[in-house]
Amino acid sequence: MKRGRKRLVIGGVLAVVAVAAGVAFASRSRGPAAVKDETPLGKAAVTDVQVEVTEIGTVEPEIKVDVKSALSGKVAELPIREGDTVRKGELLASIEPDVNQAQTLAAVRRSVNQEEIAFSDADNDYKAKLELLKAGLLSQETFRTAETRFRSTQESLAAAREKASIVESSGIPLSTNPQQLLNITSPMDGVVITRAVEYGEAVTGAGSFNAGTVIATVADLAKMIVKVGVSEVDIGKLRLAATVTVTLDAYPKLRFAGKVSRIAPAARLADQVKVFDVEVTLDNQGKELRTGMTANVTIKGERAEKVLAIPVESVFRREDGEVVYVKRAAAGKDRDQKSAASGVAEAAAGKAAKAEPKATPNPREAWKKVFEERRVETGLSSLSHTQIVAGLKEGEEVALEDPTKPKKKEESR
Repeated sequence: MKRGRKRLVIGGVLAVVAVAAGVAFASRSRGPAAVKDETPLGKAAVTDVQVEVTEIGTVEPEIKVDVKSALSGKVAELPIREGDTVRKGELLASIEPDVNQAQTLAAVRRSVNQEEIAFSDADNDYKAKLELLKAGLLSQETFRTAETRFRSTQESLAAAREKASIVESSGIPLSTNPQQLLNITSPMDGVVITRAVEYGEAVTGAGSFNAGTVIATVADLAKMIVKVGVSEVDIGKLRLAATVTVTLDAYPKLRFAGKVSRIAPAARLADQVKVFDVEVTLDNQGKELRTGMTANVTIKGERAEKVLAIPVESVFRREDGEVVYVKRAAAGKDRDQKSAASGVAEAAAGKAAKAEPKATPNPREAWKKVFEERRVETGLSSLSHTQIVAGLKEGEEVALEDPTKPKKKEESR
C-alpha cells in the first residue's frame, strides 16, 4: 500500500512538472502568435487605381472688381445696396474730399488759370515786339527777352494742364463747385455682392502708400468658379483640364462637373502650410451657386486599370525605399506547433529541468517569425490603394500596421 501511494505521488508530481513545462514553453512562444493574431492584414489583388485629390474650396465669381475712391473723404451719397444689379458707369457712391485734398484740388485748378493768364500776356507782348522788330523799331536783344518769356510761359501752361489732366483722368473733378464731389461709378455690368461702407463714413483714397478703402465689390454672377488651395504634397498629382467633381454643403445631393482651368505657378503660405491656388471652371452654372459657398472638390488624376495593388496603409517608407511586411507561409505555424508538442513531451520526461538555460528571445524581433520585410516598387496611389510594380504577387497577405513597433499592451508591460 505504501509503495502504491508512493508511485501515485511520483506520478502526480511528474504530471504537474509536465503541465508546468508546457505552459512555460507556450508562454515563451506567445510573442509571434500575438503579433500574428493582432496585426490586421490586407491582400495583394488586381484592381483599378484612380488618383484623386480632395480639398475644400470656395465658390466665387470669375470676374469681380473692388471699387475704391481715389480721394480720402466721407461718403456723401450711397444709392446702392448689396444684391443690386448695376450697369457700367452707374453711380455707386459720391465722396466729399477732406479739407487737405480739397485745397490741393483747388490749387491745381487755380494753377491752370494763373498759367493761362501769364501765357496770354506773354503771347501778346511777343507778337507786338515781333512787329516792332520787323519795322526796325526794336533791338534784337529786347525781342529775345520777350521771346524767352513767351516760350517759358507756354511750357508752364502745358505742365499745369498736364497735371490737371492726370487728376481728371482718375475721376477727380476740378470744377468750381466748393464741395468738389467725386462720383464713383461701376466699372462693369454686374451685381453688387458687398457694400463695405455706410453713408457718412470716412474712406481712405487708394494711392502709392495705401490700398484704400473698398466701397463696394461688383461681380459678374453669370459665370461662377471654384477656388481651392492644394497642398504642395498633392500638387504634383494635378494637371490642367483634369476632371473635377464639386458638391456643396448647402446642396449635398447636387453634383457639378468641371475642369482644372488654372494652377498658380507659385505657392503661398496658409496656416504654416504651402498651398497652390487652383481654379476650377464648372461645365454648367446653377442658381444654387452663391458667392462664398463651401465646395467639396474631388480632382481626378491618372488612372491605372487591372493592376496589382495593396491597401495604402500597408506601404511603409524607409531610408532605402518603400517596404511591406508580407505574412510568412503557414508552414511556419506547423513547425511551431510541432516544436511545442515535442517540448511538452520532453518536459514530461523530465529533460526540461536538466536542460541548460537558453537566452531569452528579444520580443521586438518576434515579428520576424510571422512577417517578412520586403522592398517593393510602387506606382500610382489612390485614396485607398497603391499600385505595386514589383515585389509582390497576387494573393500575398501584407500587414496593415507596422509589426516592428511594439503594441500598446507590450509597451505598458
